[in-house]
Amino acid sequence: MARASAHRSMKRKSDTSGYKTIAAIVAGFAAAFVLLGGISAGYSPISIMLLAVVGVLFGAVAAPEIEPGLFRYPILWQVSFTVMGCIMVAALLGLSFEGYGLAAIVGIIAGYLGPYWIRQVRLP
Repeated sequence: MARASAHRSMKRKSDTSGYKTIAAIVAGFAAAFVLLGGISAGYSPISIMLLAVVGVLFGAVAAPEIEPGLFRYPILWQVSFTVMGCIMVAALLGLSFEGYGLAAIVGIIAGYLGPYWIRQVRLP
């Protein structure tokens, strides 16, 4: 009984540093995609917007690895955002229906394997 009351009296972590770190990494991915992707896609307003969204989506894939306590189902999160990012890349490249299907398959595989390849990325 004492254990249950002690558990209830514990406060949730109110520190927002995890969210700030995730936001900074997502913003960094968006900026990198716009700057580097704009070289090949151009810097029109629509391509800047699409590249930024793709950067945000791929940056969000790393969030469960950075702050695992914030996510109940990290694999579902990573697969969802990777699939959306790959489909946005297919849209940016103007691919056909088959290209969208391939993008979805690549997104599922890359998202599922996200915990493994994200650990290999070294941040400065």
